[in-house]
Amino acid sequence: MLKVIEDEKLIVRYARQFAGTFRPFTDEKIRVKLGHQGASFSAKVSWSKRLGIWIFSHSAKDVRYWNAFGLGKPQVSGHLPITAEINFPRAGIDRKTGAAFARDAWNHVYVIHRGKIGGGKKGIGKTLFEENYRGNWAWMEDGDSLAEVAVIGALQSPRFALQAAQFIRKIEKLKSAASFSSQTSLNFSEVTFHEELVGCPPSLPPDNIADACDHDLIISQLAALLHRWKFKIGNDANIELFLTQPASDGLSHIIAVCADGREKTVMAVAAKLFLQKAAQTGHPSAILLLPEDKVDLYAHQMQRIQIEVLGYRVEGEKIIFPDLGRIRHETMQH
Repeated sequence: MLKVIEDEKLIVRYARQFAGTFRPFTDEKIRVKLGHQGASFSAKVSWSKRLGIWIFSHSAKDVRYWNAFGLGKPQVSGHLPITAEINFPRAGIDRKTGAAFARDAWNHVYVIHRGKIGGGKKGIGKTLFEENYRGNWAWMEDGDSLAEVAVIGALQSPRFALQAAQFIRKIEKLKSAASFSSQTSLNFSEVTFHEELVGCPPSLPPDNIADACDHDLIISQLAALLHRWKFKIGNDANIELFLTQPASDGLSHIIAVCADGREKTVMAVAAKLFLQKAAQTGHPSAILLLPEDKVDLYAHQMQRIQIEVLGYRVEGEKIIFPDLGRIRHETMQH
C-alpha cells in the first residue's frame, strides 16, 4: 500500500524532480497562447518529439505546482488547449488537487492521480475516469482515510517521462471517446490497438507497483513496434495484445507481458493466457513475454502447455525485445 507524502520540503524536492524528468526529452520551447480563447495567457511550452507531448510547468505561489500537458507539436502563437494536468499541493493533503506524491514500504516514490480530470464538457470528469481508466491502480493511505488512486509512474525510474506521456495519451483518448459517446461507459468495438485499454481497471491493484508502472509501457511499445512491422494488431478489455490474420479478424497470436518475475505472478499470467488461447477458434499461438533473466526458468514448463516464452530487457529509458523476430518469422509461416 502507498502512503501520501505531506511534508512540504519533500513535495518541493519531488515537484522539481518531476519537472526535471522531461528536460532531457525537450527539443524546443514554443511561445503559445495557453488555454481556450477568452481565457488564455502567453506561455512558453516545452515540446518533446520523442514523447509526442508538450509540457508547461509553473509554481503558483502558496497554492500548488501546476503542470499542464497536451499532444502534438504546438503552432507558434497558436491557442493551445490543455489535455491534462498533473498538479501537486504546496504542502499537506489537498484532495481538490488532482495529483500527489506517494511512497511505498520500500520508500520508492510514485506520482499518483485522484481522477479529477476536466474538459468543460458533459460526461468528462472523475466518474468517467473511475469507470473507464485502465492502468496501474493502488490503494493509498490518504491522511485519515484510504483512497484508490491511479499510479502515473515511478518518479525515480529512468522511464518516468515515458510513463507520464502514456498517461496523457490515455486521458486524451478517454476524453475524445466520451465526446462522441452518449454514455459515460465507453465501448471499444473496433479491432485495433487501444492504448487506453492497457492496464487494470480499479479494484485490481497489482502486487508490485514499480513493475506495474513498466508493464503498461512495455505493452504499448511492443504494440508500436509490431505496428511498424506491418502486423495487424489489437486489444480489448480482456486480451492486452493480439495479432490477427492478414485477411481476417481471426486471431493468429495472443500476447501477454509479465513484468513481475515472481513465480506466482508468472503462473497467474500464464494461466490466463492459456484460457484465452483455449477460448479462441483457429488455434492462435500464445506468447508470454518475461524479463530476459527469467526466460530460462519458465520456457520448458510453458512449452508443455503450448505457450512460447520470449524475453525483453530494460536499459535506462529503453525497452528492448531481442526475440521479437521469432514472431515475425512465425507469422510469415501462417
